[in-house]
Amino acid sequence: MLAAATVLVLTALAEWWHARKVARLARLAFGPSAAARTWTKAAPLLRVLALAAFTWGFAVMYQLHLAAGKDGRPEPKESPRLIFVADLSPSMLLKDAGPEGKQTRRERMRAEVESILMRVGGDLRYGVIGFYTDAKPVVMDARDPALVRNVFDGLPISYVMKAGTTDLGTAITAAVKLVDPLPARSVRLVIFTDGDTTPLQPIPPRPASVSQVLVLGLGNPRKGTFIDGHQSRQDPDVLRSLAAALRGEYLDINEKHLPTPKLGDLVVVTPPPHPGLTLEEWALLAMAVGAALAALLPVALELAGTDWRVFAPTRGEGGDVR
Repeated sequence: MLAAATVLVLTALAEWWHARKVARLARLAFGPSAAARTWTKAAPLLRVLALAAFTWGFAVMYQLHLAAGKDGRPEPKESPRLIFVADLSPSMLLKDAGPEGKQTRRERMRAEVESILMRVGGDLRYGVIGFYTDAKPVVMDARDPALVRNVFDGLPISYVMKAGTTDLGTAITAAVKLVDPLPARSVRLVIFTDGDTTPLQPIPPRPASVSQVLVLGLGNPRKGTFIDGHQSRQDPDVLRSLAAALRGEYLDINEKHLPTPKLGDLVVVTPPPHPGLTLEEWALLAMAVGAALAALLPVALELAGTDWRVFAPTRGEGGDVR
């Protein structure tokens, strides 16, 4: 706007100065009437507005170009990573999950993963780390969420892990080490587990690569189910301790899905249709109209600015002047 205002003022001063000169030479320029056609009175205003509009459009396009990058494309930035850390221990096969308690904990986990994938999108990279007695990366840096769905849709990952008792502390420590080298604050960890574990080992501090940790509890937290010599249930105390160690948040999703606000800026929101033209389109229109007026105005003044016509004398046969 400052550039356009500057051009408008300078052009207006130039037009004023030009009008004074034309007034002194009006009879020579326009004949005995000393006046051009009536429409030409708008020519100075049109020229001032045309140059100011072109300047405004050019300045806006230049600023948009700088914001987008030197090649006109958005500046590249590190893609956020959504990494699921999934409990694959035998206790996840117990059937006490879901609103009616008729799903296995693993089925409930798969349903929750699908719920999350349906709500997120954009330039995301996905990952899955499975854990039982240890943690192993299954998918990392995937662009296609179908790869994540395939992992949770019955892929027998637990068979590659050593059998034993679930060691949640050791497994989460291994998972945290896997994401530690990734770029700063690029990772969102979503941990699915029932908390059925041996005594929780110390968890290392959350690395700089992780910006958010969600610990999602599965299984009935009030009533246990017998397995391997003990009653297995969702253990909120263990899960809260895990979330606190990672500076994250624990939520019970056994009956209700994860609230959408917890996913933050990963949620894809379709913007409403933009009414009218965008700023870039207005800038292009201003440049086109301004340039067209500035180019065509001199032609119009030459062809239709005055009724006065001056013809050069022509010499006919015999040397007489016509």
